[in-house]
Amino acid sequence: MSVFRARKRDRETGEWVYTSPYYHFDFVLTIDGTRRRFHGSTGETTKSRAQKFEEREKRRVRDQGPNDHMTLGQACLRYHEEVIKGKSSEVDELIAIKHCCRLIGSDRRLTSLTTDDIAIAVRKRAGETKGKKNKTLVAPATVNRQIIEIMRKVLKRAKRVWHVRIDLDAFDWSSMRLKEPKERVREFVGDEADRFWDAMREDYGPFVWFLLSRGLRVNAAAGMSKDRLDEPRCRIQIWIKGEGWVWVPVTKEQMTVIVQEAKKAPGKAVWSYEMQRHPNRGKRQEITYTGFRRTMATALKAAGITDFRIHDLRHDFASKLLRATRDLALVKNALKHADISSTIRYAHVLDEDVREGLEALDNASHLLVCTSLDKAKKQGK
Repeated sequence: MSVFRARKRDRETGEWVYTSPYYHFDFVLTIDGTRRRFHGSTGETTKSRAQKFEEREKRRVRDQGPNDHMTLGQACLRYHEEVIKGKSSEVDELIAIKHCCRLIGSDRRLTSLTTDDIAIAVRKRAGETKGKKNKTLVAPATVNRQIIEIMRKVLKRAKRVWHVRIDLDAFDWSSMRLKEPKERVREFVGDEADRFWDAMREDYGPFVWFLLSRGLRVNAAAGMSKDRLDEPRCRIQIWIKGEGWVWVPVTKEQMTVIVQEAKKAPGKAVWSYEMQRHPNRGKRQEITYTGFRRTMATALKAAGITDFRIHDLRHDFASKLLRATRDLALVKNALKHADISSTIRYAHVLDEDVREGLEALDNASHLLVCTSLDKAKKQGK
């Protein structure tokens, strides 16, 4: 079909009227053995110019790769089907894909994307809040993960697997990445632990004790279930982001407390607290991440402890375990870190070993110098 102007019949007069001042093109070409239809507006108001536009479009289609027409939305859908579907990280990556399509445009062709397009999406996401009620800005690490990392994965697969002609070297990923603040490690110091325990509610005591003695993430511990306990082997099954359900060991004392608390908790929950308000006063309710965060904030305020977050309970455990064992590999396994680089943040604890070693070296050097001087004096006589 050659170029044409779209038209329709007027319901009142019955006459044909044009729906657009521009000519449109509509043609079919065989590419890699597959017949494909291409159509759209030429943006031209004269037939001769529209025909020239159609010829240019045909040449462009013949010269392009088999999937150069792929849009970001199509690529993300295919990436989900081929790569992330069924993985434990599926939900998080789907959220990231949704943000990319929303901020960049799902109808954008991959071949037309530039560094500026992704950089603009990064800035937009960095200026958004975590939710309607939570007005905190999205963290730089989250922005990098949801925009830069997922786009890099999709474009890389499009280039190497789907044969979309993309110049990956044209994207300056390092310049787009937001600077992430170095995570600080905080633990209870001085009498902070005693003041914290004095201020914490008694019914939350077993849960807090377990967090400090095992070092699990709060949401993982709160999500424990009665049907995922292995009492004979002293192990529990928890959900770890990126890995799914994983068995982790616990001590006999920890297992005893877990079983005792599980008997008190309603449903499949393991940890629970006593409700304080009428008419449910005294009833047991499952401990949740949000509820515990509020309770912990109240206790910290009453104890006069500042700059201490809910995740610092895990830092406190890791620091004390490393101080007791001097074994980074053991701490890595206890925390279920995927890489030792995540555990290195606690290496400051080993500075005490270095300090003791330097002091021992100073003492030995001082003794050696004194002995050498004594020998020199005797030889001089």
